[in-house]
Parts: sequence; C-alpha cells; structure tokens
Amino acid sequence: MPIAAKPAGMDSMQYYVGTWNCVGTQTGQPSSKAVVTYTLDSGLMRSWVDVAPQGKMKTPYLQSSATSYDSKNGRYVSTSLDNQNQWSVSYAKPFTGMTESWADHANSTGKLGRGSVTRNSQDTFTYLSYPAMTGAYNFKAVCHRGS
Repeated sequence: MPIAAKPAGMDSMQYYVGTWNCVGTQTGQPSSKAVVTYTLDSGLMRSWVDVAPQGKMKTPYLQSSATSYDSKNGRYVSTSLDNQNQWSVSYAKPFTGMTESWADHANSTGKLGRGSVTRNSQDTFTYLSYPAMTGAYNFKAVCHRGS
C-alpha cells in the first residue's frame, strides 16, 4: 500500500508534535497548568488539552481539536470541541515568521474571536486568545516542550 503524500502546508505543523506543559491565565484569574499533546498523521494534526482540577475547579477541562490544510482555499482549518459544550471552526492563512493568526469562522457562542500562536523557540510557544476580532486578549498561555 503506498504511503499518502503530505498535503501542502502541514510540514510546518510538525513543530507541535509531542507533549507540551503549559501555564495559562484568564484575565483577572489565577493561572492554571495544562498538558497539551499533538500528533500529526496523514495530513491531520490532532491535539488534546487536559487541565486537571486545580484551584476552584471541580472537574477537569478537556478539549480536542483537528487541524488540516485546505489547499483549495490556501488556509489552515481547525475544529475544536470541549467538555463544556463549546465548539469552534477557525481559519489561519499560511504564515511566515514565527506567528500564526487564527480567526473564528463559527462557534457555539456566536461571538467570533481570534487567537495567535508565537513560536518563541523550538521548545516554547505563547498562545493568546481574544474574545473579539479587535481588542485586547483575555487569555494567555506559555507552553514548554515536555521531556
């Protein structure tokens, strides 16, 4: 059986493959620790966010997502779903440099937001989440590659 060719654009996502230890902070809240795991197979990157109960949390927060490259429209597409009944579909244009810019296309709240990921080094990235298409971020996480 022949091995499937990698779709254009997904090679740059190889950066994420593995396990990352993250510390995130919602504006005005204490920070939380999370473990994020990424896999990349046959042109599909999958990720899992696992936040164990900490602080006032009673139950874990879990999120899964899948990302692929839409070569017809020249963009990345990501879908996510979490255990708090929230979902989203986001797009990102191919990027140069160290920052990816994502924008919601649809989500469960109806309030479209955006996010950015900056690759600080081979072993560290920063994620910012914005509740709207303009304005300041309301969540920041810094992630370090696990050993």
